[in-house]
Amino acid sequence: MSTTDFSSRMAPADSILWRIESDAILRSTITAVTLLDREPDWQRLRRRVEEALSTFPRLQQIVSEPRLGLGIGMPQWVTAPHFDVDDHLVRVSLPGTPDLQAVLDYAAHEAMVGFDRSRPLWQFTVIDGVQMPDGRPGAAFVQKYHHALADGIASVQLALQLLEATREASVAVADLRQAARATSRAASGATSPGEAATSELEAVRALSRTAVRGARIAARAARDPLGTARALSEDLRWGARLLAPVSQPLSPLMRGRSSNLQFGAFDVDLEELRAAGQRAGGSLNDAFLAAVAAGLRRYHDAHQVSVRALRMTLPVSIRRPEDSLGTNRFTPVRFVVPILPNVGTSIRALSAIVREWRSGPALGLTDGLARALSMLPTSAVTPVFGSMLKNVDFVATNVPGLPVPLYLAGAELVRQYAFAPPSGSALNVALLSHVGTCCIGVNMDKAAVRDGAEMVAALKEGFSEVLAVGHRRERRRAAGTAKAARPPERAPARRTAKGA
Repeated sequence: MSTTDFSSRMAPADSILWRIESDAILRSTITAVTLLDREPDWQRLRRRVEEALSTFPRLQQIVSEPRLGLGIGMPQWVTAPHFDVDDHLVRVSLPGTPDLQAVLDYAAHEAMVGFDRSRPLWQFTVIDGVQMPDGRPGAAFVQKYHHALADGIASVQLALQLLEATREASVAVADLRQAARATSRAASGATSPGEAATSELEAVRALSRTAVRGARIAARAARDPLGTARALSEDLRWGARLLAPVSQPLSPLMRGRSSNLQFGAFDVDLEELRAAGQRAGGSLNDAFLAAVAAGLRRYHDAHQVSVRALRMTLPVSIRRPEDSLGTNRFTPVRFVVPILPNVGTSIRALSAIVREWRSGPALGLTDGLARALSMLPTSAVTPVFGSMLKNVDFVATNVPGLPVPLYLAGAELVRQYAFAPPSGSALNVALLSHVGTCCIGVNMDKAAVRDGAEMVAALKEGFSEVLAVGHRRERRRAAGTAKAARPPERAPARRTAKGA
């Protein structure tokens, strides 16, 4: 980690996520629910959070908008005055003996509440006395972040700053405190609200850099006009696909949009889902997407509504090892998903679509497009993104989680569910892996999905369809093994007549 990891100027993509939530339907709050096998040690947890503050300076910062009145330029991250960790780390008890669904209902309500913009953009909540799915007592840890603070992968990396390798450990798993001290001095306390006005000047400089790039392209065009024209044409085509407005949802059923949310969750075996993807010639992610599509087909069938295709947003990570944790590094690509009755065919079709997007130039255009759009005023950038996102049918998010058991202040993490924002779609289905389990979190817009329990049940059935593809492979393999192990049958002895 270097001292440039946490620049005081908000990155273009973060700035867009910050500004478009002037429309509450586009609010971009990330929520995670972790089930614990016992209540964490409160003082130990508080110490761990305080240590994470130096590693991740964003946790002590607020956003300051440009002040020159030009309506352009990047907001600034500035140190929050009078920061108090106890405003952000709280403990609650829910009525009765809350189960997982009661915890999810609490977390969904919290996700609907916008952040106080005068304070840092996060909240951690411990819920005591929770009944685990197996009936044993435990607790829950609810994390709430603004998406401008971090994307899904960065959120997992941030969570590592709080976790320990054993119940008794006193050192965090990801102990980056030495590097963080330099980062904290350089970034966390370096900017005051009055310095935010310089972002206007930075916007002007960005426009100058754009003009210089334009001159370079013109010079290249003089040397190779046909090659340059083809490259620009291809970039424009993919850029148009990224930014194209969507006039209406493809689903005849999930059409309402609001800022009211409901959460659901269930588990799927990680290796079984991977095997299903491989059996059909795809990956774990392809199997995940096909399972979501199958679940949505079943949901529409249950409502006697025919649907042949749905439009999906897929966040594709463009994060590199050297990228900062404190920024978003993904491209939201949108495409039409065929809703097919055969899940094996669906896996292969989705694999081809995702490969096309990953290999095309779209991902390389992300930073340039974000930089250009972030220079628009809020009144302009919000309608642009509203036209792109509000009529998408669903979002699917796949985030690698924790591969080994870890602990939060003495409590073992049993399950971790992520609830990424619908961002104008009907629902967001998020897969967060945890020690061999795919924890599936479903964040639904109540206006689009009026019967959340039915939607979750349909999605579970969709995953069962996909897992059956892998099970068929295992059954055939087991049958082949049994056949190979069986001793060969001997032909009956041939009898011959006497005297022959």
